[in-house]
Amino acid sequence: MPMEFEPFKITPVGYVRKDEELQETFIEILPEFREAIEGLREGDWIKLILWFHLSDTPEKRRTLKVHPRGDPENPLRGVFATRSPVRPNPIALYTVRIHSVEGNRLYIDWIDAHDGTPVADIKPFVARFDCPEKTVGE
Repeated sequence: MPMEFEPFKITPVGYVRKDEELQETFIEILPEFREAIEGLREGDWIKLILWFHLSDTPEKRRTLKVHPRGDPENPLRGVFATRSPVRPNPIALYTVRIHSVEGNRLYIDWIDAHDGTPVADIKPFVARFDCPEKTVGE
């Protein structure tokens, strides 16, 4: 019997911004969340959790298998085994380095997200949690 889930709301804390002319990528933090970036510094590694809003359609949410990297030469795989933006919940996860913090902007490495992609959350990269030495079953 299928489980029923209540929808929940994710509030953007900011947006991905790309200046193609200057070849810059930054996260623009919304004013009401500005205090939340205090303590982040140049050189820090962070995890970005994004909402791939352009992939948020009913049909894309029902897609459970894709050709990795959109290449039909690649055999179909379950979306949970890929980095496809097409998935039941179009959440994206990136690990990036902060190049500078200027006001409400976090200048970061280039990522393949579109300009205007909502940022759901930011977390510091913590090696003992994000890069375990052993995996379960080893």
